[in-house]
Amino acid sequence: MSHNKLTTRILLGTAILSMGMLTACNPPSSEASGSADLPSSQEELIQLAQEEGKVRLGAGGHTQAQAQLLAKEFEAAYGIEVEFIRENSGQIAQKLEAQLSGGNVSFDVVSLNDSSTLSAWAEEGTVADAAVPNAADIIGPLSTEGESYYPFTWAALGYSYNSAKLDPAKAPGTWADLAAAEGTKAVADPGSSGAALTFAAIMAEVDKDFFEALGQSNVLTSDSALALGQMVATGEASFGIPGIEHDIASAQLAGEPLTMGYPSGKIGAMASYMASLESASSPAAARLLVQFAMSPEFQAAQLEIGSRSSLAGIPAPKTAEEISEDRISVVDQQDLAENREAVIESFKQAIR
Repeated sequence: MSHNKLTTRILLGTAILSMGMLTACNPPSSEASGSADLPSSQEELIQLAQEEGKVRLGAGGHTQAQAQLLAKEFEAAYGIEVEFIRENSGQIAQKLEAQLSGGNVSFDVVSLNDSSTLSAWAEEGTVADAAVPNAADIIGPLSTEGESYYPFTWAALGYSYNSAKLDPAKAPGTWADLAAAEGTKAVADPGSSGAALTFAAIMAEVDKDFFEALGQSNVLTSDSALALGQMVATGEASFGIPGIEHDIASAQLAGEPLTMGYPSGKIGAMASYMASLESASSPAAARLLVQFAMSPEFQAAQLEIGSRSSLAGIPAPKTAEEISEDRISVVDQQDLAENREAVIESFKQAIR
């Protein structure tokens, strides 16, 4: 796939994507080596990464808190500075495409919520395999086996409510209960929100009657999934749909009384992925950063900011519910790109 074609696909598919400043954007060094030239010895890889001194992250799949934590912990572990720019996935993807077209790539590592774009980049050779040693420990439904990008975290897609106004013991326990619950529901339009589009596609598999039933109640439609929490916090709505764990966790850290609701049965998951770039000016540090992000130590450290681990055997954050692998539902992003209009039209027919 040419860069021009991929750029067009990213521009058309930006709505699929949801969800520090880069202090220096230096072009890759002419002497920078590719991933194939990196040492196989971990000790030598670390030494080379430390000689490079810093690594640049285009953080489209990270929240601000996640990127800050990664930068802090990586520098503490290796003494290597992480410079990052935090924008949404669509913006980071477009920035990298522009950099690739201009032959002046600033990023060493990128993170996105969109696996289809990373898959296309992998086919082109844009993405380098970071050779994560514990990739086999990734939770089954999130696994990217055979690919060169890795899911470093994921968020359950439930609903949000104000725990100061609703006793958690009385929160809806099923999707049907949520649709029938008293109170106004704020729902994100899948035509304008990537997380909402992913949620709508997943709900077609989880509970195909949910939106039709929801449409029989009092519903407010929002153009942004990020706005739902505020609508619930201010009392404009009783429930926010979908509730996205990392957004709720950020609101809780800010003192908002928002809580996640987890209906029983299947529940949607939105993963965030990370990959090093073949054109990285700091290829050793790029590989090491991805490996570090996927390490059991850092995956466990993510829990303190409410971010789930993508590795099996690591518990959910204390603010989240344990969700077994058999309950996790993940949408294929390529299929979603192809069926986007049908998903949106189905939503419009149900929520009038």
